[in-house]
Amino acid sequence: MTDNEDQYTPLALIVIAMFFGIGYGMGSTFSKDDYLPQGRNEGIIFCTENKRECATEYNYLKLKENQK
Repeated sequence: MTDNEDQYTPLALIVIAMFFGIGYGMGSTFSKDDYLPQGRNEGIIFCTENKRECATEYNYLKLKENQK
């Protein structure tokens, strides 16, 4: 390595650490524990109000599952 390459190594590590920290913070923000029950409730309401569409989606999911 030359002297120029050695001076950029700490800067690269700082940038990588900064991106890791930002990603970790955003991940914890967007993955709230409340989202699973909220999605379940919205799914139940959707299926109660739209039985035909819900049945179509269910059949499609089962078809995909059986093809694995």
